[in-house]
Amino acid sequence: MEEYVGTHNILFTAKGDAITPDIINEEIILFKKYNDAVDTIIKISQRLDSSGSEFFKCATIILKNFGMTRSGPFMGLKTLKNGNVNHHTILQNCWNEIKEPLITIRKSIPESGCSRDRYLLSLEESELEELLAIIWDVTKRLLPYTMGETSYGLVGASKILFSVLPEIVLPIDNSQWLHVFKTVDLGDVIRKMVAEIKDWEGETSEKLNKMDKSNKLTTLPSVYNVMAMSARPKKKNK
Repeated sequence: MEEYVGTHNILFTAKGDAITPDIINEEIILFKKYNDAVDTIIKISQRLDSSGSEFFKCATIILKNFGMTRSGPFMGLKTLKNGNVNHHTILQNCWNEIKEPLITIRKSIPESGCSRDRYLLSLEESELEELLAIIWDVTKRLLPYTMGETSYGLVGASKILFSVLPEIVLPIDNSQWLHVFKTVDLGDVIRKMVAEIKDWEGETSEKLNKMDKSNKLTTLPSVYNVMAMSARPKKKNK
């Protein structure tokens, strides 16, 4: 634990104690709309077709869930009654830019024989670093499309990638970038997440992806993000 002192601030208390499974489940219950959205994208994103239809659906679901379709570059995005996505030119541009590496990653996960829900923890260090290099390259490709006048492109990029790679990427908002993770490197965030989950599971003998009793949040990042949202600075009452 000494190696990570000062960085384990999501699954551990300020005193260094592992947060209990009961508390984590209580936090999960507070985020019902998030849980429902994530449950949907985990199911839809099991495959990605070359046309991008699953990508459009998943990205729209998550962007809307996090309030990013009310303004900015994704304003007006919504899923129609027939399941299609309207006003998705920006998503089409994103898909054209990153579809090849995303499809490659999506195919490689089941081919690895590893559990999708615990995929990150199954990788050797060299494999993880290779994956993170690809994720960071894809993130940079997205930034010209996700940058808004009042929002960081990293926010939209991380949420889009989480929507189709919920077993790998964390959806990070402005407050989390600035006050929780204090970095602009998505790879650093994922490394921190992997290290902290390993230590938390070592301390508790529990599996983080088993913390949601409703079985909607089944991937490690989806559960970890609930605690990352809870770790954001609390807004002061005026």
